[in-house]
Amino acid sequence: MNASTSQETSIEVASAGGSASSSNAYVIAVQAAAYRLSDSSFAMEGAFSHHLRELRSQLGKHADKVILIAPELSREDFDSNPSLDIITADEGIVMASTYPASASAKEFWFRHVPRLVGVINRTVGEAVVVHSGLSHDTWRPILLLVNITAWLHKKPLLFVVDIDFRHTTRRFRQLGIWGRKNYLTNRLIHDPLRWLQVSLAVRLSKLVLLKGHQLVRDFGGGQASVKYFLDTAHTAEQVLSEDELNQRLSWLSDRTQPLQLTYFGRLVSYKGINLAIEAIRLARAKGKDIRLTIIGDGPELASLRRQVDDAGLSEAVSFTPAVKYGEPLFRLLSNFHASVACPLVEDTPRSAFDSMARGLPIVAFDLDYFKDLAEMSGAVNTAAWPSPEKLADAFIALGADRTALMEQTRKAVAFAKANTQQIWMERRQAWLMEYVLNDAPATNSEQQQQH
Repeated sequence: MNASTSQETSIEVASAGGSASSSNAYVIAVQAAAYRLSDSSFAMEGAFSHHLRELRSQLGKHADKVILIAPELSREDFDSNPSLDIITADEGIVMASTYPASASAKEFWFRHVPRLVGVINRTVGEAVVVHSGLSHDTWRPILLLVNITAWLHKKPLLFVVDIDFRHTTRRFRQLGIWGRKNYLTNRLIHDPLRWLQVSLAVRLSKLVLLKGHQLVRDFGGGQASVKYFLDTAHTAEQVLSEDELNQRLSWLSDRTQPLQLTYFGRLVSYKGINLAIEAIRLARAKGKDIRLTIIGDGPELASLRRQVDDAGLSEAVSFTPAVKYGEPLFRLLSNFHASVACPLVEDTPRSAFDSMARGLPIVAFDLDYFKDLAEMSGAVNTAAWPSPEKLADAFIALGADRTALMEQTRKAVAFAKANTQQIWMERRQAWLMEYVLNDAPATNSEQQQQH
């Protein structure tokens, strides 16, 4: 069954060990798309599928199933993404039928919303908790519809903001990506709507998790139920062991090797991968043998390949198709000294922690998220946004100081070990019990956070 399916007057989710009339579901709404295979199975990005399974495990008696609300990938996107992982209803996790991720704003409102409102209403009606967040896409605000429905149903809402949106409009304008019309539309309409969503959430939600210290400072108002949160994906078992770390440090000590960098993730324009390629060109123009391997697939692949060919960098920049999250990816990462993150706007990729778990420090633009990580971990090298020249300088500096690279590797692994998915999900679970389900005594959660 694909995203265009339009049957459905019922709840449109398969029961996982319970009936459709049950009201003991954990409903989680996200903007990341999934492929709905049938009423009882769907496919999701690998790291997030691990997250859902861990969530289901931790909920225990508090929910008999997890229901995912998300836009639906097309069959073509599903076929072209080998890293997707299939989840079945037998695992206690199901997906509601929603709308195609490719739907235009007009299609969303006139073709899909009339049915979607009913689906959301019935799904939220089953919820013991609704886990949602900020609708960054205000033309297709599925999360906002979920939030409003939860508030109307008086269902306890856990509200998450994973990216600080407040500087995006200015940055896109500064980069010349947005013209005056887009700039004014976002500055005067979309950004105020996003700001309003977060402000309302702080007042109306039981628990608010914000992925940024500045977001907590500016919106939290000192409320105990507004928390700083890191949404990591790696497990303790995926962090380098002491023996593996020592082996890696021995490999890093070979100063005759050229600095090998990697980017891994979706190849989309806002990730700024073209700037990393330009930084490689600039570094090599200064006589430094620095190389980059780009791991992943996406709409920018052809453009990035052309850039590499045009710049004569085919020996220095290579491409590897996306691989499944976990051991296949981590095996690849062992070949590199550090990873690169150069998004054009604020971004909070979980790949940053995957890098550190495998002993790869990060070179990144000095956006707020990476400045926070640099301060907390000591394993992130920042360069002035959005300068490929400064990025090239950071590459050169890291390649020249292998002692610093080794020390950052130690710090990266230690930080990853202290911030596994299980640790943060247990922390979130404790907050959920304390502020939402009222099933646990108050805890001093702030002391547990890694600053």
